[in-house]
Amino acid sequence: MPRTDSRPYRRIEALLQFIGLVFLGLWVIWADPFGLSTASEKALATDISRSRAYVSPVDPAPITVVSIDYPSIKALHEADAAYLEADDWPLSYRDHARILSRLVSAGDPDDAPVAVFYDIFFERPRAASGDMAALGRVLARISDPPGSGERRPAVYLAGGGVQMPLSAESFDLLGGRGSMLATAAWQDHGDYYPLWAPLRPDDDASPLPATGPSAALALYRHLCPAQGKDCDWLEDGGAMSLQWVMRDDPACSDRWTHLPGYVIKTVLRYAGAGDPPGAADPHCMPFHQVRLQDLFAMPAGGLRPPHLPKGAPYVVLVGAVMPSLNDYHDTPLYEKVAGVYLHAMAVENLNRMDSDFLREQNIRGVSSVLWVLIALFVCLRRHRARRRTAPASAGPAAPPEPTFRDIAGRRLRALGSRAGWVLLMIVLITLIYLFCYSVLDIALEGWLFMIGLVSLLLFSKDEPTDRPDP
Repeated sequence: MPRTDSRPYRRIEALLQFIGLVFLGLWVIWADPFGLSTASEKALATDISRSRAYVSPVDPAPITVVSIDYPSIKALHEADAAYLEADDWPLSYRDHARILSRLVSAGDPDDAPVAVFYDIFFERPRAASGDMAALGRVLARISDPPGSGERRPAVYLAGGGVQMPLSAESFDLLGGRGSMLATAAWQDHGDYYPLWAPLRPDDDASPLPATGPSAALALYRHLCPAQGKDCDWLEDGGAMSLQWVMRDDPACSDRWTHLPGYVIKTVLRYAGAGDPPGAADPHCMPFHQVRLQDLFAMPAGGLRPPHLPKGAPYVVLVGAVMPSLNDYHDTPLYEKVAGVYLHAMAVENLNRMDSDFLREQNIRGVSSVLWVLIALFVCLRRHRARRRTAPASAGPAAPPEPTFRDIAGRRLRALGSRAGWVLLMIVLITLIYLFCYSVLDIALEGWLFMIGLVSLLLFSKDEPTDRPDP
């Protein structure tokens, strides 16, 4: 009977195995079949981000968020002073003008923020909301106040993005100044937060600028120099992976109370025997939170975060917090939050880390090279193992038939060895990710499939059968 393990056959078999593994790996890396790699990367990043939030809480940021909600609108409409005309959403343009005026002209100039982002998108004029031009005149007066030396905050409006650009008519009625727009919507960035993004499609003849700073960058361009920092890097662009963090407060982030329970729940969930950990309290976000109805009742300086001394720079974000508007985003720590909190957390990341913010880094090219090298190593190892086994198994006298106990023991030892490889690879890859995430401030993308190499190593060891060839 012809030998099926002859040298030419073994070489062809090894070559075919190598080609098959390479093509399989490249398909998994670049095609992301069924979204498995993307979903698993997002799940691991969520768990690491949540764990890090409990282990490393942060100090409060120089940020105030003013939320526009239904109870506030109703209370301000029914107040004796009738602060708002509207008793429901959407507000009139006069109501928006009153809110903006209140934000920038409350008391001592030292109590005013250095910049304001008004996260309301005036896509096109609405006759039912009144005269948009009146709001534009208020914005002009705020931006260019009478009198010399008067310090007023820079005001930015939500400028939309490629998918929903601001109409040319709205742009003109609001003052026609591109410098007042911040990009609030974008595409092709996934879960990352870009510093710069288009305000309109390339083929749109609108007078809007082609690109604009994101809301977070627009605010931080004023906060950074006001704090005396080096801000040259702000024009470099890029995108960041948001770190969702919580305030350093025992009621929010007592690591000895929350972390053990979270770790236990996570392990049980991975084992299929538990539910996901509960979300953190949104009041634990590391910035000052104010409701709209409190804005008109607070004393001078009430917008300043309580931990800041008088005269210290800070920024304000204003946005609608209403589930019916569908402007909510999933987060790893607080579940769903309104869009204004997403922008506020981005400002917090920039303020805390400056140019060391967590950056997007796609390493699919590096992963492809690594996959080819490991596939080559495994195939060569298999080929050499067979070359060593074949001569040893050929001889004048066949070895005795192994007993069931011998076979079972050998299989169990092999299984234990391969399980060790599995654990080693999982721990090694996870530690590499943690190092990049925590030390290098890099959020890797296109890497988690590498744990699939564990299965490659799992079957990479050929055992001698101790049987003669036929």
